[in-house]
Amino acid sequence: MYRYRCVQCRTTSPPVLTRSALAQERQSHRVLAHGGHVPDGEQIVKPPRFSFFDLPREQQVFGTLLLATIVIGILVRAL
Repeated sequence: MYRYRCVQCRTTSPPVLTRSALAQERQSHRVLAHGGHVPDGEQIVKPPRFSFFDLPREQQVFGTLLLATIVIGILVRAL
Protein backbone atom coordinates (compact mmCIF):
# COMPACT_ATOMS: atom_id res chain seq x y z
CA MET A 1 0.00 0.00 0.00
CA TYR A 2 1.26 3.43 -0.93
CA ARG A 3 0.76 6.82 0.73
CA TYR A 4 1.28 10.34 -0.51
CA ARG A 5 3.00 12.73 1.92
CA CYS A 6 2.99 16.51 1.58
CA VAL A 7 5.56 18.06 3.90
CA GLN A 8 4.27 21.58 3.17
CA CYS A 9 0.80 20.75 4.52
CA ARG A 10 2.14 18.15 6.94
CA THR A 11 -0.48 15.64 5.76
CA THR A 12 -0.38 12.03 4.64
CA SER A 13 -3.01 10.46 2.42
CA PRO A 14 -4.88 7.32 3.37
CA PRO A 15 -3.22 4.18 1.99
CA VAL A 16 -4.02 3.15 -1.59
CA LEU A 17 -3.32 -0.18 -3.27
CA THR A 18 -2.12 0.83 -6.73
CA ARG A 19 0.30 3.33 -8.20
CA SER A 20 -2.46 4.75 -10.41
CA ALA A 21 -4.63 5.45 -7.34
CA LEU A 22 -1.57 7.06 -5.75
CA ALA A 23 -1.06 9.30 -8.78
CA GLN A 24 -4.72 10.32 -8.61
CA GLU A 25 -4.42 11.08 -4.89
CA ARG A 26 -1.29 13.17 -5.49
CA GLN A 27 -2.85 15.12 -8.37
CA SER A 28 -6.06 15.87 -6.47
CA HIS A 29 -4.06 17.14 -3.48
CA ARG A 30 -1.93 19.36 -5.73
CA VAL A 31 -5.02 20.88 -7.34
CA LEU A 32 -7.04 21.35 -4.15
CA ALA A 33 -4.29 22.51 -1.79
CA HIS A 34 -1.64 24.06 -4.04
CA GLY A 35 -3.46 25.33 -7.11
CA GLY A 36 -1.96 22.60 -9.30
CA HIS A 37 1.64 23.39 -8.35
CA VAL A 38 4.08 20.77 -7.07
CA PRO A 39 4.84 21.35 -3.38
CA ASP A 40 8.48 21.23 -2.29
CA GLY A 41 9.44 18.05 -0.51
CA GLU A 42 6.46 15.90 -1.45
CA GLN A 43 7.08 12.19 -0.86
CA ILE A 44 5.74 8.82 -1.86
CA VAL A 45 5.77 6.44 1.10
CA LYS A 46 6.31 2.89 -0.17
CA PRO A 47 5.46 -0.21 1.82
CA PRO A 48 8.40 -2.03 3.38
CA ARG A 49 9.64 -5.08 1.47
CA PHE A 50 8.34 -8.41 2.74
CA SER A 51 10.87 -10.86 4.14
CA PHE A 52 10.53 -14.54 5.03
CA PHE A 53 11.99 -13.69 8.42
CA ASP A 54 9.10 -11.29 9.16
CA LEU A 55 6.83 -14.33 9.57
CA PRO A 56 6.25 -15.88 12.99
CA ARG A 57 8.50 -18.88 13.78
CA GLU A 58 5.60 -21.38 13.45
CA GLN A 59 4.80 -20.19 9.91
CA GLN A 60 8.47 -20.33 8.94
CA VAL A 61 8.72 -23.95 10.12
CA PHE A 62 5.44 -24.98 8.48
CA GLY A 63 6.35 -23.24 5.20
CA THR A 64 9.77 -24.89 5.13
CA LEU A 65 8.28 -28.33 5.80
CA LEU A 66 5.61 -27.81 3.14
CA LEU A 67 8.18 -26.72 0.58
CA ALA A 68 10.41 -29.70 1.44
CA THR A 69 7.43 -32.06 1.04
CA ILE A 70 6.62 -30.62 -2.38
CA VAL A 71 10.23 -30.90 -3.55
CA ILE A 72 10.49 -34.51 -2.30
CA GLY A 73 7.19 -35.36 -4.01
CA ILE A 74 8.45 -33.95 -7.31
CA LEU A 75 11.74 -35.84 -7.00
CA VAL A 76 10.01 -39.15 -6.18
CA ARG A 77 7.58 -38.73 -9.05
CA ALA A 78 10.40 -37.87 -11.49
CA LEU A 79 12.37 -41.01 -10.61
